[in-house]
Order: sequence, then C-alpha cells, then structure tokens
Amino acid sequence: MRWNLLIIVFSITVWNNSGWSMQVATPAEAESAATVSTTASQSTDAAGVASESATAQSSGETASESNDPAGETETPSVAPISQAVDDDFETIGVELPWDYSPYRVLIWLVSDNPDVTVSSIEQPLRKFLDRDYAAVWRVRIAEAPRAVATAAQRNMGGMDYDVITAADPVLAVKRDHKDAVRLRIPENVAQYVTKVYGTAGRIEEVKKRAAEKGDKTVSGVGKLLEVVEGDAMAVRDLWADEKTEAVLVSRGIASMLDNPEAKLILPDLTNLVSRAVEKYDKIFIVRVQADQVPARIEVVELDTLMRHFGPVAKMQAEDRWALPEAIGRTLTLAFAPVVRIDNAGQKKATGLLRAGGLIVDKDSPADLKVGDVLEPMTRKNDRNGKPIIIGPIDWAFLHVTHFEGRNVKMDFYAGRVGGLQGRKNKRTFRTALRVRPFYEASTLRLHLQRDPSTPMIGYELYERELDSPAMTFIGRTDWDGRLRITLTKDLFRLLYVKNGGAVLARLPIVPGLHEHDVADLSGDDTRLQAEAYIRGVQNSIIDLVAVRELFRARIHLRIERGEIEKAEALMVALKERPSNEQLANEMGKKQTDFINLPDLARSANQRAKVDEMFRTTRELLTSHINDKLVRDLAADIDAAKKSNKKD
Repeated sequence: MRWNLLIIVFSITVWNNSGWSMQVATPAEAESAATVSTTASQSTDAAGVASESATAQSSGETASESNDPAGETETPSVAPISQAVDDDFETIGVELPWDYSPYRVLIWLVSDNPDVTVSSIEQPLRKFLDRDYAAVWRVRIAEAPRAVATAAQRNMGGMDYDVITAADPVLAVKRDHKDAVRLRIPENVAQYVTKVYGTAGRIEEVKKRAAEKGDKTVSGVGKLLEVVEGDAMAVRDLWADEKTEAVLVSRGIASMLDNPEAKLILPDLTNLVSRAVEKYDKIFIVRVQADQVPARIEVVELDTLMRHFGPVAKMQAEDRWALPEAIGRTLTLAFAPVVRIDNAGQKKATGLLRAGGLIVDKDSPADLKVGDVLEPMTRKNDRNGKPIIIGPIDWAFLHVTHFEGRNVKMDFYAGRVGGLQGRKNKRTFRTALRVRPFYEASTLRLHLQRDPSTPMIGYELYERELDSPAMTFIGRTDWDGRLRITLTKDLFRLLYVKNGGAVLARLPIVPGLHEHDVADLSGDDTRLQAEAYIRGVQNSIIDLVAVRELFRARIHLRIERGEIEKAEALMVALKERPSNEQLANEMGKKQTDFINLPDLARSANQRAKVDEMFRTTRELLTSHINDKLVRDLAADIDAAKKSNKKD
C-alpha cells in the first residue's frame, strides 16, 4: 500500500512538471517518456470496465482505426507524452482514486471534406484543449469508424449504442446449447462448438482483423468457420435449423435472432466499436460539414459507462483555419462532468466529482458549482458484466446545494419513488451528469399510462418553488396533451400536474434539455366522472332527507287533525320514494362499472380514491336514509286508529 501511494505521488509530480502536456509527441518521444517515467495511471473506472490506453507505437496500431469491413487502414493518431505515462500505470496495475483519475477521452472525427482530417486538425485542437483539460483528460483523436460515421451523417441526435455497434462481428450461440453456460469467450466456442456458419466476406474480414492483432487462428474459432452461400440473411435463416449451433454475423443481425435467444460472444479483433466503448470514459463524435460556408460543427458525447448520448452541441466556423478552435469550443459545450453517487436517500444525495482533485481552476469546465443540475443515472450488470438496467432515471434530477471538501451535496427530486436508493454492490453503479440545455424550451406531452394514443387534455400544470410550498399556475395541456415549457433563469423547474383539484404527478424538468418530454400518467378523467356521479348521489340523498322530513310533518299534522285516511295516503306516497336498499344497489352497480374501466383497472391509486368516495357516500346513506322513519310513522298511524276506535 505504501509503495502504491509513493507511485501515485511521484506520477502526479511528473504530470505537474510536464505541465500536464497534451502537445503532440512523436512516437520516439512518447516511448522515451514512458521509459523515463515508471509510474502512471489509468486502470479501471467505477463500472469495473477494463480500460486500455495504448500509445502510438511504431506498428501504427491505435484504437482509432476504422471499423472497416474491407480492412482499410487509416492514419494513426499521435499520442501525447501524458498518455504514454498512463500506459505505464496500466502496466503496473495501479488504480488511481476516483477524484484523481483523469477522463479517458476518444474523439472521433466525421468530415465531409477530405482536407479536414485528423492530421490537419489534431495539433491545433490539442493545443486548444490543453488550456482547460490538460490535467483532467487523456485524449486520443481518430477518424470515426465507418459504422459510426454513417450513423453521424444520418442523424447525430438519433444515435444509440446499438446503432454504432451494429456492424461489429459477433459469435452468436444458441442459448439452449448444452454447453451454453460454459460459453463466455471465443476460446470456449472453439472448445464446445463444432461448427460456426458465416458468409465468405464476413469470415475473411474476421480472420484478417484477428491477424492484425497477432491471432491467425481467431482464438481457435477459425477452424470451425464454414462458408454459407448467400448473404447475411441466408446465415440468419440457418438459425432456425436445429443442427445449427452458432453463426458469425454482425451485432445488428444477431439482435434479430430469436427462438432460441442468441448468446453473443465478441471475438478479439481490431477496430471494434464496442471495445472502444469499454476502453474509454467519454467518446465524442465530431461531425464537420466543411463544404459549406460557414462550416458547421456538431458534437455529441457518449458517456460509455451508462452508454448515454448527450444532446447535440452545435457551432459554426467562418473559415478552415478556425475549425480546430471551433471544434474545441463545441467539445466543451457537449462535455458533461461525472459525479459518482456514493450515498443517496429519498431527498438527499452525496457524490464525488471525477478528477476533482486535478482541477486547479475554479472556472474549469470539468468542475461543478452550487446551483448546477445533474441528471442521475444507474447501471446494473449481470454476472457477466453486461447491463440489464442502464441509463437515466426518468423524471429525476439532482440539484447541487453545497460542497464538503470534494464531496458534492445535492437535493434529489424525482417524479417517482426510489431511483437512486438501493443496496450497494459490485454490479450496481450510480452516477450523474451535468445537464446541458441547448433548446429554448421543451414541449411536454401528457398521455394515459401505457396508451400514447390517448392524450390528457385540459390538465393543469403548476410550478412549485424549491424553497417554499407556493405554487404558480403555468397553463393547461392542449387537445394533444401538450404544453410548451420555456427556459427561465433557473435551469431546474419543479412541476405538478393537477386535475379537478387533485395532484396527479410531480414532474421535475430542465426546459431545453430535450426538445420533447413525454410523461405517461395514470388518467384522472374516470375519477372525475365517478366524483361527479357521487356528488349527484349525495345531492339526491340531501333532497330525499328533506322530502322525508316534509312527509313526516304532514303525516303528523293529519294525525293531529284526525284525518287518518289522508295520513295513510301520505304513507303510501312516502314508501314509493327511493329506499336505502334501492340506492345502495344502484351505487354498487355503478361502482363496478367504474372500477372495470381501463384507467382505473391500471391504477391502484385512482381505484382507491373512487372506492373511498363510494364508501363515504354509503355511510351517509345509511345514517340518513333508513326504515326507522317509516316504521315510526306507521306506528303513530296505528296508535291514532286505536285511539279513534276507543273514542
């Protein structure tokens, strides 16, 4: 332990003395720096995802090579001295504390102009980034893999993990294989599977990319590969054959395999996008449209632990010379510092800022300030390290209130109970990213739970102040259940949805973070219908009580006057009025009708409210409408008859 602490102190000294340099170094310089410094850092992140940060070496192999099925090579990026130091830290297996661990950053460039390449922008871009991120980023810049570039050209805002990794080759093995539990790595496939089908092009590509990593046998699987005549669809169709054990297809095709489900095993190849996601903490996809004036730059950040794509940051550059600086500024807009959530309750949370101990400038874009808003996220892995739950928590935000040392203290606001709470374990990770709203407003849409086609029309939205219970009316949803929520001086707004005076939901929101926010809520229309019916019944009970009292007074008057026949006629009319039993039976049938409606059947909360209204009304009916009045009046008439006979 003491030796590890000495290593960490010495490495930090080396970085400080070198000015946390991110300037371009030649391969020889990088190798020399790695030899001089025997300590460095970068091993695993909070997710336990293994990370590697390979320096540019004479072989020219880098993590930035294109995921190109044709095997085309690209110009490798040049590693800075600080990156070479990081590699040595990985080699000796030292893990830095979270707040002293720099972000491992990969920047993928997508350009529509052949003159705008990594080699043309790398040096000035690194020089620009060095001003803010020399201490907190370890950067590699590369041309984007073909699959990523295609997705970026199509829709920067529509990318997700499945899209960018769809072209990665995988070994798909049937889940019902007799040795499925033993199949975890390619070597297991070579041991327990007899044959793997694939197209000629796919097999050739996989063998070539494995050979580039020095593995001509593809981990022993190469001898099992059998060519199928036709395209990838022909290979997919073989999945239905009971004799087929495994196929070699792209991850996108593998997602279509079912009955039985496919178990995916990633071969050890160069240029795998999914490996890059495991290797880095942040991946920025930079799209440059330089064939227009001014040039347009779009950047989206992928937080690899949560596989979360942030909003698209946009900027323009007036000329080609201004591109590197414009790209750097757009990267800063897209960058979201990460907080590891260490403790969380129902309303409070405490976390630690990534690389917080390396930040010396209070205005650093990697730092946090009181008032910042964070989006909480959670990831739960299975035993194989694959996520079963991953991504942002719906309708939840963290609001930074103060700091205790490097600990970030935050208030937790959520639309639903729970979220950040839960038992800590090695397969559960909770983080938060600082929000970056780029839109002027967000359009909020409310629809019935599990029924997007049914908008919630005319529902009221109120905003509550964070430090008081005061509420301000904002507006009502339109015919499609929509309401535009504008960005104000306060990033974070706490909204409440009401209908008929009842609060249905709490919706924390950052206007402008998303162009559209959708909330599926338990509808309140049926409850309001039931409430209207109950109010009608209660009014009827009040009217009936008044009528019965009037009959009693008139009957007593006739008895006093000796008009027994008229009193009996009034008794007949009184008995024709609705009785307790009749009203109770009618209410029971109506309650059943309400409970069987879809929105009440789906919502236990709304169903409980309706049941409570009917229960209260039955108690009112029992206490005020009963047979005692009729029995007492009948007894009075009988007594009057007997008295008249005696007379």
